[in-house]
Amino acid sequence: MNENRRIQLHPLTFLEDKQGVLIGRFGTDTFAVFPEDGAALVRKLQEGMGVAEAHSWYQDTYHDEVDMDDFLQTLRDLTFICDVEEKETKAQKVSGQWLGKLAFSPLGWLIYGAIITCAFWLLYQYPQIRPGRESILFSEYAMVVFLGMTIGQIPGIFFHELMHMLAGRRLGIPSELGIGRRMYFLVFTSSMPGIWGFPKRKRVLPFLVGMFGDILWYSLLVIVAGAIWLNTGEKTIIAAYCMGLAFTTLLRFFWQFYFHLQTDIYYLMITMLGCVNLQEATRSYLKNIWYGLIGKKNKMVDMSKYTERDHQVARWYSFFYATGWMMMTGMILYLIPVVIQLLTNIFLSIFTGEDMKFWDSVVFLSITGIQYGIVFYLYLKERRNKREIRNLSMEQRG
Repeated sequence: MNENRRIQLHPLTFLEDKQGVLIGRFGTDTFAVFPEDGAALVRKLQEGMGVAEAHSWYQDTYHDEVDMDDFLQTLRDLTFICDVEEKETKAQKVSGQWLGKLAFSPLGWLIYGAIITCAFWLLYQYPQIRPGRESILFSEYAMVVFLGMTIGQIPGIFFHELMHMLAGRRLGIPSELGIGRRMYFLVFTSSMPGIWGFPKRKRVLPFLVGMFGDILWYSLLVIVAGAIWLNTGEKTIIAAYCMGLAFTTLLRFFWQFYFHLQTDIYYLMITMLGCVNLQEATRSYLKNIWYGLIGKKNKMVDMSKYTERDHQVARWYSFFYATGWMMMTGMILYLIPVVIQLLTNIFLSIFTGEDMKFWDSVVFLSITGIQYGIVFYLYLKERRNKREIRNLSMEQRG
Protein backbone atom coordinates (compact mmCIF):
# COMPACT_ATOMS: atom_id res chain seq x y z
CA MET A 1 0.00 0.00 0.00
CA ASN A 2 1.40 3.41 -1.01
CA GLU A 3 2.10 5.27 2.23
CA ASN A 4 1.93 8.68 0.53
CA ARG A 5 -1.30 8.08 -1.39
CA ARG A 6 -4.02 10.53 -0.54
CA ILE A 7 -7.46 10.87 -2.08
CA GLN A 8 -9.56 13.94 -2.68
CA LEU A 9 -13.18 13.78 -1.62
CA HIS A 10 -16.00 16.02 -2.73
CA PRO A 11 -17.65 18.08 0.03
CA LEU A 12 -19.70 15.60 2.07
CA THR A 13 -22.50 15.92 4.60
CA PHE A 14 -22.76 13.68 7.68
CA LEU A 15 -26.12 13.11 9.35
CA GLU A 16 -26.68 10.85 12.35
CA ASP A 17 -29.34 8.24 11.59
CA LYS A 18 -30.96 5.42 13.55
CA GLN A 19 -29.27 2.90 11.29
CA GLY A 20 -25.88 4.61 11.28
CA VAL A 21 -24.52 7.78 9.67
CA LEU A 22 -26.07 9.10 6.46
CA ILE A 23 -23.26 10.45 4.26
CA GLY A 24 -24.04 12.38 1.11
CA ARG A 25 -22.23 14.35 -1.54
CA PHE A 26 -23.10 18.01 -1.07
CA GLY A 27 -25.34 19.46 -3.77
CA THR A 28 -26.43 16.05 -5.08
CA ASP A 29 -28.93 13.37 -4.13
CA THR A 30 -26.22 10.71 -3.69
CA PHE A 31 -26.45 9.32 -0.15
CA ALA A 32 -25.59 6.11 1.68
CA VAL A 33 -25.83 4.90 5.27
CA PHE A 34 -22.48 3.95 6.81
CA PRO A 35 -21.82 2.28 10.16
CA GLU A 36 -20.29 4.62 12.70
CA ASP A 37 -16.79 3.22 12.26
CA GLY A 38 -17.06 3.51 8.46
CA ALA A 39 -18.23 7.11 8.76
CA ALA A 40 -15.30 7.89 11.05
CA LEU A 41 -12.93 6.44 8.45
CA VAL A 42 -14.49 8.64 5.74
CA ARG A 43 -13.97 11.68 7.97
CA LYS A 44 -10.28 10.87 8.37
CA LEU A 45 -9.85 10.57 4.61
CA GLN A 46 -11.71 13.84 4.13
CA GLU A 47 -9.37 15.54 6.61
CA GLY A 48 -6.46 14.58 4.37
CA MET A 49 -5.14 11.48 6.12
CA GLY A 50 -3.28 9.13 3.77
CA VAL A 51 -4.84 5.78 2.86
CA ALA A 52 -2.23 3.68 4.69
CA GLU A 53 -2.31 5.98 7.70
CA ALA A 54 -6.12 5.82 7.79
CA HIS A 55 -5.93 2.02 7.59
CA SER A 56 -3.59 1.91 10.59
CA TRP A 57 -5.75 4.38 12.50
CA TYR A 58 -8.80 2.19 11.93
CA GLN A 59 -6.98 -0.93 13.17
CA ASP A 60 -5.70 0.83 16.29
CA THR A 61 -9.07 2.44 17.08
CA TYR A 62 -11.51 -0.39 16.37
CA HIS A 63 -9.17 -3.40 16.63
CA ASP A 64 -10.55 -4.75 13.39
CA GLU A 65 -9.50 -5.15 9.76
CA VAL A 66 -10.86 -3.19 6.80
CA ASP A 67 -10.29 -3.83 3.10
CA MET A 68 -9.23 -0.35 2.02
CA ASP A 69 -9.34 -1.14 -1.69
CA ASP A 70 -12.93 -2.32 -1.38
CA PHE A 71 -13.81 0.63 0.86
CA LEU A 72 -12.36 3.14 -1.61
CA GLN A 73 -14.20 1.45 -4.47
CA THR A 74 -17.44 1.95 -2.56
CA LEU A 75 -16.66 5.65 -2.17
CA ARG A 76 -15.81 5.81 -5.86
CA ASP A 77 -19.09 4.14 -6.84
CA LEU A 78 -20.93 6.74 -4.78
CA THR A 79 -19.02 9.48 -6.66
CA PHE A 80 -17.59 10.75 -3.36
CA ILE A 81 -14.04 10.65 -4.73
CA CYS A 82 -12.84 13.28 -7.20
CA ASP A 83 -11.64 11.90 -10.52
CA VAL A 84 -8.04 12.42 -11.58
CA GLU A 85 -9.02 15.02 -14.18
CA GLU A 86 -11.58 16.59 -11.90
CA LYS A 87 -10.59 19.47 -9.71
CA GLU A 88 -11.52 19.33 -6.07
CA THR A 89 -14.78 21.14 -5.54
CA LYS A 90 -15.48 23.20 -2.50
CA ALA A 91 -18.77 23.99 -0.88
CA GLN A 92 -19.08 27.46 -2.31
CA LYS A 93 -21.69 29.93 -1.22
CA VAL A 94 -24.75 29.37 -3.38
CA SER A 95 -25.75 32.34 -5.51
CA GLY A 96 -29.01 33.85 -4.36
CA GLN A 97 -28.64 32.54 -0.82
CA TRP A 98 -29.07 36.08 0.47
CA LEU A 99 -32.43 36.28 -1.29
CA GLY A 100 -33.55 33.04 0.35
CA LYS A 101 -32.53 34.34 3.77
CA LEU A 102 -34.31 37.64 3.11
CA ALA A 103 -37.49 35.86 1.94
CA PHE A 104 -37.71 34.01 5.26
CA SER A 105 -36.37 36.70 7.54
CA PRO A 106 -38.50 38.20 10.35
CA LEU A 107 -39.32 41.09 7.99
CA GLY A 108 -40.45 38.67 5.31
CA TRP A 109 -42.72 36.75 7.70
CA LEU A 110 -44.14 40.06 8.93
CA ILE A 111 -45.05 41.09 5.37
CA TYR A 112 -46.58 37.68 4.65
CA GLY A 113 -48.64 37.87 7.82
CA ALA A 114 -49.91 41.34 6.89
CA ILE A 115 -50.96 40.17 3.39
CA ILE A 116 -52.81 37.10 4.71
CA THR A 117 -54.49 39.11 7.49
CA CYS A 118 -55.65 41.75 4.98
CA ALA A 119 -57.06 39.10 2.65
CA PHE A 120 -59.03 37.32 5.36
CA TRP A 121 -60.36 40.65 6.65
CA LEU A 122 -61.68 41.38 3.14
CA LEU A 123 -63.26 37.93 2.94
CA TYR A 124 -64.97 38.51 6.29
CA GLN A 125 -66.21 42.01 5.44
CA TYR A 126 -67.26 41.37 1.83
CA PRO A 127 -68.85 37.94 1.21
CA GLN A 128 -69.32 38.93 -2.45
CA ILE A 129 -65.63 38.35 -3.17
CA ARG A 130 -65.38 34.95 -1.49
CA PRO A 131 -64.14 32.49 -4.14
CA GLY A 132 -66.29 29.41 -4.73
CA ARG A 133 -66.69 26.77 -7.39
CA GLU A 134 -68.94 29.05 -9.41
CA SER A 135 -66.05 31.54 -9.59
CA ILE A 136 -64.42 29.36 -12.26
CA LEU A 137 -67.11 30.46 -14.75
CA PHE A 138 -65.99 34.08 -14.63
CA SER A 139 -66.98 34.69 -18.27
CA GLU A 140 -69.97 33.73 -20.40
CA TYR A 141 -67.57 32.52 -23.13
CA ALA A 142 -66.28 28.96 -22.71
CA MET A 143 -62.97 29.58 -24.49
CA VAL A 144 -62.26 32.62 -22.32
CA VAL A 145 -62.83 30.46 -19.23
CA PHE A 146 -60.65 27.65 -20.60
CA LEU A 147 -57.75 29.86 -21.67
CA GLY A 148 -58.04 32.12 -18.64
CA MET A 149 -57.93 29.25 -16.14
CA THR A 150 -55.19 27.40 -18.04
CA ILE A 151 -52.84 30.32 -18.58
CA GLY A 152 -53.70 31.97 -15.27
CA GLN A 153 -52.44 28.94 -13.34
CA ILE A 154 -48.88 29.42 -14.59
CA PRO A 155 -47.89 32.36 -12.33
CA GLY A 156 -49.36 30.61 -9.28
CA ILE A 157 -47.49 27.38 -10.00
CA PHE A 158 -44.32 29.40 -10.60
CA PHE A 159 -44.74 31.13 -7.23
CA HIS A 160 -45.28 27.77 -5.47
CA GLU A 161 -42.06 26.35 -6.91
CA LEU A 162 -40.19 29.62 -6.37
CA MET A 163 -40.89 29.37 -2.63
CA HIS A 164 -39.40 25.85 -2.62
CA MET A 165 -36.33 27.12 -4.45
CA LEU A 166 -35.80 30.08 -2.09
CA ALA A 167 -36.16 27.85 0.97
CA GLY A 168 -33.49 25.57 -0.47
CA ARG A 169 -31.17 28.45 -1.32
CA ARG A 170 -31.59 29.71 2.24
CA LEU A 171 -29.94 26.48 3.46
CA GLY A 172 -27.15 26.78 0.91
CA ILE A 173 -28.60 24.15 -1.43
CA PRO A 174 -28.12 24.85 -5.17
CA SER A 175 -31.88 24.51 -5.70
CA GLU A 176 -33.17 25.40 -9.15
CA LEU A 177 -36.35 26.12 -11.05
CA GLY A 178 -37.10 24.19 -14.20
CA ILE A 179 -39.77 24.01 -16.86
CA GLY A 180 -41.52 20.77 -17.70
CA ARG A 181 -44.84 19.56 -18.99
CA ARG A 182 -47.72 17.40 -17.93
CA MET A 183 -49.14 16.02 -21.14
CA TYR A 184 -49.21 19.22 -23.22
CA PHE A 185 -49.44 21.74 -20.37
CA LEU A 186 -46.48 23.89 -19.30
CA VAL A 187 -45.50 23.51 -15.64
CA PHE A 188 -42.70 24.71 -13.41
CA THR A 189 -40.67 22.35 -11.27
CA SER A 190 -38.14 22.86 -8.49
CA SER A 191 -35.25 20.67 -7.38
CA MET A 192 -33.40 20.73 -4.06
CA PRO A 193 -30.39 18.44 -4.52
CA GLY A 194 -28.83 17.53 -1.21
CA ILE A 195 -31.87 18.32 0.96
CA TRP A 196 -31.71 14.84 2.51
CA GLY A 197 -28.30 15.67 3.98
CA PHE A 198 -29.83 18.16 6.41
CA PRO A 199 -31.40 17.37 9.79
CA LYS A 200 -35.13 16.60 9.68
CA ARG A 201 -36.19 19.85 11.32
CA LYS A 202 -34.40 21.85 8.61
CA ARG A 203 -36.25 19.99 5.85
CA VAL A 204 -39.72 20.94 7.13
CA LEU A 205 -39.79 24.48 5.72
CA PRO A 206 -38.42 23.59 2.24
CA PHE A 207 -41.02 20.83 1.90
CA LEU A 208 -44.06 22.77 3.19
CA VAL A 209 -43.26 26.28 2.01
CA GLY A 210 -44.91 25.65 -1.37
CA MET A 211 -48.25 25.20 0.40
CA PHE A 212 -47.64 28.42 2.30
CA GLY A 213 -46.90 30.02 -1.07
CA ASP A 214 -50.33 28.88 -2.28
CA ILE A 215 -51.98 30.56 0.72
CA LEU A 216 -50.02 33.72 0.04
CA TRP A 217 -50.91 33.66 -3.68
CA TYR A 218 -54.57 33.10 -2.79
CA SER A 219 -54.42 36.10 -0.44
CA LEU A 220 -52.91 38.36 -3.12
CA LEU A 221 -55.66 37.43 -5.59
CA VAL A 222 -58.33 38.12 -2.96
CA ILE A 223 -56.77 41.52 -2.21
CA VAL A 224 -56.83 42.46 -5.92
CA ALA A 225 -60.48 41.38 -6.21
CA GLY A 226 -61.31 43.26 -3.00
CA ALA A 227 -59.53 46.42 -4.13
CA ILE A 228 -61.51 46.42 -7.39
CA TRP A 229 -64.75 45.87 -5.49
CA LEU A 230 -64.02 48.75 -3.11
CA ASN A 231 -63.15 51.12 -5.98
CA THR A 232 -65.97 50.24 -8.37
CA GLY A 233 -68.67 48.84 -6.08
CA GLU A 234 -69.18 45.88 -8.43
CA LYS A 235 -67.57 42.63 -9.45
CA THR A 236 -65.86 43.45 -12.73
CA ILE A 237 -64.49 40.82 -15.14
CA ILE A 238 -60.99 41.28 -13.65
CA ALA A 239 -62.27 40.85 -10.10
CA ALA A 240 -64.24 37.76 -11.16
CA TYR A 241 -61.14 36.38 -12.89
CA CYS A 242 -59.06 36.85 -9.74
CA MET A 243 -61.73 35.06 -7.71
CA GLY A 244 -61.67 32.17 -10.19
CA LEU A 245 -57.89 31.89 -9.96
CA ALA A 246 -58.09 32.12 -6.17
CA PHE A 247 -60.46 29.15 -6.11
CA THR A 248 -58.22 27.05 -8.36
CA THR A 249 -55.32 27.97 -6.05
CA LEU A 250 -57.31 26.40 -3.21
CA LEU A 251 -57.70 23.28 -5.35
CA ARG A 252 -53.92 23.12 -5.75
CA PHE A 253 -53.53 23.55 -1.98
CA PHE A 254 -55.88 20.66 -1.17
CA TRP A 255 -54.14 18.60 -3.86
CA GLN A 256 -51.26 18.26 -1.40
CA PHE A 257 -53.53 16.15 0.85
CA TYR A 258 -53.99 13.47 -1.83
CA PHE A 259 -51.80 11.03 0.07
CA HIS A 260 -51.76 8.50 -2.77
CA LEU A 261 -49.62 10.94 -4.77
CA GLN A 262 -46.09 12.19 -4.15
CA THR A 263 -47.08 15.59 -2.80
CA ASP A 264 -45.24 18.01 -0.54
CA ILE A 265 -46.92 16.49 2.53
CA TYR A 266 -45.84 13.01 1.43
CA TYR A 267 -42.18 14.06 1.33
CA LEU A 268 -42.53 15.62 4.77
CA MET A 269 -44.04 12.40 6.13
CA ILE A 270 -41.30 10.12 4.80
CA THR A 271 -38.77 12.56 6.26
CA MET A 272 -40.29 12.54 9.74
CA LEU A 273 -41.01 8.79 9.67
CA GLY A 274 -37.60 7.78 8.31
CA CYS A 275 -39.00 6.00 5.24
CA VAL A 276 -37.51 5.55 1.78
CA ASN A 277 -40.24 4.42 -0.61
CA LEU A 278 -43.39 4.50 1.50
CA GLN A 279 -45.83 5.07 -1.35
CA GLU A 280 -44.81 2.03 -3.37
CA ALA A 281 -44.60 -0.09 -0.22
CA THR A 282 -48.15 0.95 0.69
CA ARG A 283 -49.46 0.09 -2.77
CA SER A 284 -47.83 -3.34 -2.56
CA TYR A 285 -49.22 -3.87 0.94
CA LEU A 286 -52.77 -3.09 -0.26
CA LYS A 287 -52.33 -5.32 -3.31
CA ASN A 288 -51.31 -8.20 -1.06
CA ILE A 289 -54.43 -7.72 1.06
CA TRP A 290 -56.58 -7.81 -2.07
CA TYR A 291 -54.83 -10.85 -3.56
CA GLY A 292 -55.20 -12.62 -0.22
CA LEU A 293 -58.94 -11.91 -0.16
CA ILE A 294 -59.55 -13.22 -3.69
CA GLY A 295 -57.30 -16.23 -3.23
CA LYS A 296 -54.51 -15.27 -5.65
CA LYS A 297 -51.55 -15.48 -3.32
CA ASN A 298 -49.25 -16.27 -6.25
CA LYS A 299 -49.59 -12.64 -7.34
CA MET A 300 -48.55 -11.23 -3.96
CA VAL A 301 -45.65 -8.77 -3.95
CA ASP A 302 -42.49 -9.69 -2.04
CA MET A 303 -42.38 -7.04 0.70
CA SER A 304 -38.79 -7.92 1.60
CA LYS A 305 -37.59 -5.62 -1.20
CA TYR A 306 -38.67 -2.65 0.92
CA THR A 307 -36.97 -1.46 4.08
CA GLU A 308 -38.30 -2.76 7.37
CA ARG A 309 -39.39 0.77 8.29
CA ASP A 310 -41.35 1.19 5.03
CA HIS A 311 -43.07 -2.14 5.57
CA GLN A 312 -43.89 -1.24 9.16
CA VAL A 313 -45.34 2.20 8.39
CA ALA A 314 -47.22 1.02 5.28
CA ARG A 315 -49.64 -0.93 7.48
CA TRP A 316 -51.20 2.20 8.95
CA TYR A 317 -50.27 4.62 6.16
CA SER A 318 -52.67 2.63 3.97
CA PHE A 319 -55.51 4.51 5.74
CA PHE A 320 -53.98 7.83 4.63
CA TYR A 321 -53.54 6.37 1.15
CA ALA A 322 -57.26 5.50 0.98
CA THR A 323 -58.17 8.92 2.42
CA GLY A 324 -56.30 10.58 -0.45
CA TRP A 325 -58.44 8.73 -2.98
CA MET A 326 -61.61 9.67 -1.10
CA MET A 327 -60.61 13.33 -0.97
CA MET A 328 -59.93 13.35 -4.72
CA THR A 329 -63.26 11.68 -5.41
CA GLY A 330 -65.03 14.16 -3.15
CA MET A 331 -63.40 17.10 -4.95
CA ILE A 332 -64.50 15.73 -8.34
CA LEU A 333 -68.08 15.35 -7.08
CA TYR A 334 -67.95 18.88 -5.67
CA LEU A 335 -66.95 20.28 -9.08
CA ILE A 336 -69.53 18.32 -11.11
CA PRO A 337 -72.18 21.13 -10.87
CA VAL A 338 -69.68 23.55 -12.44
CA VAL A 339 -69.01 21.15 -15.30
CA ILE A 340 -72.75 20.63 -15.83
CA GLN A 341 -73.32 24.39 -15.85
CA LEU A 342 -70.47 24.91 -18.35
CA LEU A 343 -71.78 22.20 -20.70
CA THR A 344 -75.33 23.56 -20.41
CA ASN A 345 -74.14 27.03 -21.40
CA ILE A 346 -72.19 25.57 -24.33
CA PHE A 347 -75.07 23.59 -25.81
CA LEU A 348 -77.54 26.44 -25.28
CA SER A 349 -75.13 28.73 -27.13
CA ILE A 350 -74.88 26.27 -30.03
CA PHE A 351 -78.63 26.02 -30.52
CA THR A 352 -79.89 29.43 -29.40
CA GLY A 353 -76.87 31.67 -28.96
CA GLU A 354 -75.60 34.62 -30.97
CA ASP A 355 -72.79 34.21 -33.49
CA MET A 356 -69.97 34.94 -31.00
CA LYS A 357 -71.26 32.48 -28.42
CA PHE A 358 -72.03 29.91 -31.13
CA TRP A 359 -68.51 29.90 -32.53
CA ASP A 360 -67.01 30.11 -29.05
CA SER A 361 -68.82 26.91 -28.08
CA VAL A 362 -67.93 25.16 -31.35
CA VAL A 363 -64.23 25.96 -30.94
CA PHE A 364 -64.29 24.86 -27.29
CA LEU A 365 -65.94 21.52 -28.09
CA SER A 366 -63.53 20.96 -30.98
CA ILE A 367 -60.42 21.59 -28.86
CA THR A 368 -61.78 19.47 -26.01
CA GLY A 369 -62.66 16.67 -28.43
CA ILE A 370 -59.17 16.72 -29.93
CA GLN A 371 -57.56 16.63 -26.45
CA TYR A 372 -59.54 13.63 -25.25
CA GLY A 373 -59.23 12.02 -28.67
CA ILE A 374 -55.43 12.13 -28.35
CA VAL A 375 -55.60 10.68 -24.83
CA PHE A 376 -57.91 7.88 -26.00
CA TYR A 377 -55.67 7.16 -28.99
CA LEU A 378 -52.57 6.93 -26.78
CA TYR A 379 -54.46 4.62 -24.43
CA LEU A 380 -55.46 2.28 -27.26
CA LYS A 381 -51.91 2.37 -28.66
CA GLU A 382 -50.44 1.46 -25.27
CA ARG A 383 -52.86 -1.45 -24.89
CA ARG A 384 -52.06 -2.67 -28.41
CA ASN A 385 -48.33 -2.56 -27.72
CA LYS A 386 -48.76 -4.50 -24.47
CA ARG A 387 -50.89 -7.09 -26.29
CA GLU A 388 -48.25 -7.49 -29.02
CA ILE A 389 -45.48 -7.90 -26.43
CA ARG A 390 -47.55 -10.48 -24.55
CA ASN A 391 -48.31 -12.43 -27.77
CA LEU A 392 -44.64 -12.33 -28.81
CA SER A 393 -43.61 -13.63 -25.38
CA MET A 394 -46.11 -16.49 -25.65
CA GLU A 395 -44.83 -17.39 -29.13
CA GLN A 396 -41.24 -17.47 -27.88
CA ARG A 397 -42.19 -19.76 -24.98
CA GLY A 398 -44.13 -21.98 -27.42
